[in-house]
Amino acid sequence: MSHVSHPVEARTAAIASASVQALYEDPFWAARYGIQRARRFGDEDAVFHVRYLVQALDAQRPAILEDYARWLRTLLVTRGMCSLHLDQHFEGLSRALQAEGFGPDSLPYTYVQSARQALHYKEGPAHALEADAPGIISVVVRQLEAPLPSGSRPRLEQEVRLQLSYLADAIALDRADLWDAHLQWYAGFWPHRGLAPLTLIQTLDALNAALEDGLPEARTLLARAPVSWEETHS
Repeated sequence: MSHVSHPVEARTAAIASASVQALYEDPFWAARYGIQRARRFGDEDAVFHVRYLVQALDAQRPAILEDYARWLRTLLVTRGMCSLHLDQHFEGLSRALQAEGFGPDSLPYTYVQSARQALHYKEGPAHALEADAPGIISVVVRQLEAPLPSGSRPRLEQEVRLQLSYLADAIALDRADLWDAHLQWYAGFWPHRGLAPLTLIQTLDALNAALEDGLPEARTLLARAPVSWEETHS
């Protein structure tokens, strides 16, 4: 067994618990799954993350954690989540490891960063969308932020990033139905984001405009969005 895996394994419960606490501050989890169910499965997943990290450290193979991350992503995106949500799980794991003394120069931390990188699509239109995401987010935020209260920019940036993640997953899996299901549910959840007077439809329209003539797969999915708030509940 890798020497460094011993202290990680010994602190599995503490690391796992600390890694997910910030996630539950997002109202998405309680609204989408119910807070008890979200916490139960979220806490279980957090333990599995640490166990796979220990396995990877034992074998001195970060690919074990990378493969696990990609496999878990294919499962979770069919249950209403997106790649960004899983990345947030691993981001929380990175912070928890740091709090336990496993900083950026340590193998446990490095392995988790490798798993996060593994969640990026490596080819095709989903990869192109992810590669263009920073520029798209910047354009959309500049277009939409004016009517929002001061200090709203970080939340708006994160919201656009989230929608792009759902788009990329639907494109990568060739599952337009996942995007449709996301919009159907998210329309009712939107007011909880606290971005009024901005609407979900306005956000999607701005995304579509930011894509211009590129990324036709993403534009095709965005064209499936309802033209009004009421249509999402019809």
